[in-house]
Amino acid sequence: MNLPVPGTKFSIETFGCTANTGDTMKMRAILRKSGHEIVEEHKAEVVIVNTCTVTKRTELNVLKRLNELKQQGKEVIVAGCMAAAQPELVRSILGNDVALVTPQDICSSKEQEFDFDGLISTIPISMGCTGNCTYCIVKQARGELKSYSPEKIRDAVKNAVDKGAKEIRITAQDCSAYGLDRADIKLPELLKLVTAVHGEFRVRVGMMNPFTLLPILDDVLDAFDSEKIFKFFHVPVQSGSDRVLNDMKRNYKIDEFVDLVATIRHRFEYCTISTDFIIGFPTETETEFLVSLNLLERVKPEKVNITRFSPRPMTEAAKQKDLLEREKKRRSRIISEMYHKLAIATNKELEGTVITVLVTEKGKKGGVIARDCAYRTVVLKADLPLGSYFPVRINEARSTYLIGEVKNI
Repeated sequence: MNLPVPGTKFSIETFGCTANTGDTMKMRAILRKSGHEIVEEHKAEVVIVNTCTVTKRTELNVLKRLNELKQQGKEVIVAGCMAAAQPELVRSILGNDVALVTPQDICSSKEQEFDFDGLISTIPISMGCTGNCTYCIVKQARGELKSYSPEKIRDAVKNAVDKGAKEIRITAQDCSAYGLDRADIKLPELLKLVTAVHGEFRVRVGMMNPFTLLPILDDVLDAFDSEKIFKFFHVPVQSGSDRVLNDMKRNYKIDEFVDLVATIRHRFEYCTISTDFIIGFPTETETEFLVSLNLLERVKPEKVNITRFSPRPMTEAAKQKDLLEREKKRRSRIISEMYHKLAIATNKELEGTVITVLVTEKGKKGGVIARDCAYRTVVLKADLPLGSYFPVRINEARSTYLIGEVKNI
């Protein structure tokens, strides 16, 4: 990053995934070490917008924000996936002289410290991925897999824990691909290295694609035995149809995904399975949509991210005829309703139980947000110290979170 003179006041706005959050935390550390100040947007001399372009809706939100900043007369630096994959789109808003910072630029920095707010630190472990999904523009932005040095990752975790972090979010485009470009280490060994860091903290492992997780599943589950790792498994399936998965180039079959989930649940009965569905892929028929519904009901994941297919420029899927938007909305509404129905039924089983939670954040409407060992969200109305552990009784279940109170208080 080519930076202005020391003392410049910066603000950074972040769109998109946890990997982008990790990049933002690294940029903040770079800026601070270079003598700059991180401030709120209204006080900033320069605004960095760390962009995402994974869907058309996100792209439009980013472009709207860039236009707003232009109208305000702010000096803007554009970072992230849009800067790498769609620089001409950025220039169409901010002009040819706009400064662009790509994920590769951030990756190439030797800085290993990451800023963080509160008690949560986000630490990327790699750049890029080994997949070639036909719908994905992120590969254009982040490229082939580049796994970071395990020693530098461990040092970044140690630095964060020494500064008070209680939750470490390990992130990547595909965490289970870590080390496939190296001869010395894979994800299970990295997790053992990270959990060996001295201190009281918990690790949340980010997204793991089925086709890279399957060959190392047993070793990954062995690593998850550590009490320092949340029993949270984000494994995106994307479709319930083998034919659609093949059209997406996802490199696994539904039976393999179902077996993977069963293996995880056999090992960790109390865990969270999080998955993703892309609804309305160009080759998804009504029958195949119903197959996805069937898979959802069969697997009953605790958390589901539902995205309507959005053609992205320069991807294979963008060349195919898109489904009508109203049809994608209809299917999305149906699968979303089923997910919430299943999720609240699962969470209702926890009402009346007592679980131990780690308090990590202040609630927006008062109280605090906590996480149990499976990374389920627990809302507590009491004003409790962050970073503390409490036994709590679950009084009420919602589809996406639980409401509890500290036991004996």
